[in-house]
Amino acid sequence: MSSDRELVNKISKLSRLKIDESDIDIFVKNFKDILEYIDLLSSVDTNSEKTQDTIQKDYAVRDDTTIDKLSNDEVLLNAPNKEGKFFAVKKVIESE
Repeated sequence: MSSDRELVNKISKLSRLKIDESDIDIFVKNFKDILEYIDLLSSVDTNSEKTQDTIQKDYAVRDDTTIDKLSNDEVLLNAPNKEGKFFAVKKVIESE
């Protein structure tokens, strides 16, 4: 169970969420429930003919047509910070 608690602590640190020590067991249980549900979904047969027919009937296909796009200058017109032809933002990634 300690490795599960460590995983919850690591995820909370990476997502910058503060989780109280008393709530970690609840998160461990919720994560396990989510993973069990994903395992259940992955066991569903998606290769049947009926599934393929449903997918083809229910989803529209988008036409690949050209559209007018904004130029770089127009996109950056109201940007608060820019470097050359790019948006300038603060670095938010930290190393472990």
